[in-house]
Amino acid sequence: MAAPRIAILIPAYNEQNSIGDVVSLASSFGDVYVSDDGSSDETSKVASLNGATVFSQGRNYGYNSALSFGISKLREENYLGVITMDADGQHSANDILLFVDFLVQGFAVVVGVRPTTARLLEAVFGKLSNWFWGIRDPLCGMKAYSQSFLRSVNPIQTYNSVGTELLVYALGSKMPVAEVGISGRDRIGSPRFAGRFKANLLIALAMAGGAGAYLRGFFKRNSGSVH
Repeated sequence: MAAPRIAILIPAYNEQNSIGDVVSLASSFGDVYVSDDGSSDETSKVASLNGATVFSQGRNYGYNSALSFGISKLREENYLGVITMDADGQHSANDILLFVDFLVQGFAVVVGVRPTTARLLEAVFGKLSNWFWGIRDPLCGMKAYSQSFLRSVNPIQTYNSVGTELLVYALGSKMPVAEVGISGRDRIGSPRFAGRFKANLLIALAMAGGAGAYLRGFFKRNSGSVH
């Protein structure tokens, strides 16, 4: 039986120092795509030289916009699913196979669980998420989405934390969701959430967006309508 076709999507902004190794290692497990968020360095060039297909919106709109843009490009392609990972080297490519196993089993969304979280508010969000939905690390950048699930969410929109909101939307819709423990490494370069104030603001917005996404999924499930 042939191995399933997997797309690996890596949003990136000014990650020329790490993106080459990330792409090279991930390419052993699937087709790698880099969604370049208007980088001013050589991110796109290095990613392409290491075998990635590069998408670019042409300017810097932010991590979540790059993620949403990449997903919208891939959702109609012939893949079992899309696995997202960060460009900074924190995620191990070897963990990709863990996500593939769950996609093969029919899960709509698979979310990685990091050994530790970087910020207090992330930990607080994780506690709330675990209490409400049984998900311990909703802000983890390494997730997998089945292609059938991505096609059912129409249109793909950019919210405050699109990966988290897709996850919570699936939970509200009662689609099968799984967690998987992943390894963690120190990132190369500056954090993708930027400074402390901006990071905490984005996390707070993600918490609010997650609640809204859950309600959208809940109402879709109970009304039978498509959003």
